[in-house]
Amino acid sequence: MGKLRGGPVEEVVVAQPMPFPPQRRPLDLDDMRVLVVLGEELHFGRAAARLHLSQPGLSYRVKRMEDALGYELLSRTRRSVTLTAAGAAMLLGSHRLLDEARRLVDDGERIARGEVATLRVGFVGSSLYGLLPLVLREARRRHPELRLVLEEQKTATQVRALQRGQLDIGIVHLPLGPDAGLTGVAATTDPVGLAVPSDHRLAGVAAIDLAQVADEPFVLFPRELEPHTYDRYVQACVQAGFAPRVAQQATGLQTILGLVASGMGVAFVAASVAANLTRTGVAFRPLTGPAPTLTT
Repeated sequence: MGKLRGGPVEEVVVAQPMPFPPQRRPLDLDDMRVLVVLGEELHFGRAAARLHLSQPGLSYRVKRMEDALGYELLSRTRRSVTLTAAGAAMLLGSHRLLDEARRLVDDGERIARGEVATLRVGFVGSSLYGLLPLVLREARRRHPELRLVLEEQKTATQVRALQRGQLDIGIVHLPLGPDAGLTGVAATTDPVGLAVPSDHRLAGVAAIDLAQVADEPFVLFPRELEPHTYDRYVQACVQAGFAPRVAQQATGLQTILGLVASGMGVAFVAASVAANLTRTGVAFRPLTGPAPTLTT
């Protein structure tokens, strides 16, 4: 073998595939109540009294929440307490989530009064990694005797079941559409990233621009199961300058990821799912720039 000649050889470091950053300790409904009361009072003394906490105890709770989130919720001086922009957004979301939890608890009370034998709850699979555990914990805390019948279903299937009276509550992807005849309340918004094979050329990058996968095959679910979500994904691709080439369709998340691991294509995956799920042969990457979101 001949010797290489020329300048010094530079070492090339290849980035190893990394999942989305690990999820921090999730907030619970009690944390959200703390934020709501503080947002209403903007005064630690009055808020602590309403929450039956000491002021140091309340300060500790807020610090723990901020550490979990990675950003400040409140701006504090000796004379005033104000919400940061992020804190104001969290306050709005906390109101929505607490309202949703109250609705579920109210339905549970109907069961306790004998008005309903069971509470039938439908849910989309992605809610297992965020909203659903929060709602179920609150329901079980308030009504440990409550019998819940849980059914994982796509949004369109839940809408039909709700319309027919086969479900009492549905945790779905919004919007529902004007002809659904149902009331939906947004509780969470989840950014969407991409799942790619672990040996894919983009598996080692920090984030992916959708335009970089314009020529890649996609694995998607059938449109009739989640029409609004499907259209949102397609529109994101169109905005990036291409129409996605759907090579395979699958209804379940594990099946979709299995096809990705097999090299059959790339797939959209919610960030909360990617942060909590490890799949051999699959790398999860966030998207740069404007990216689709899932509202539940």
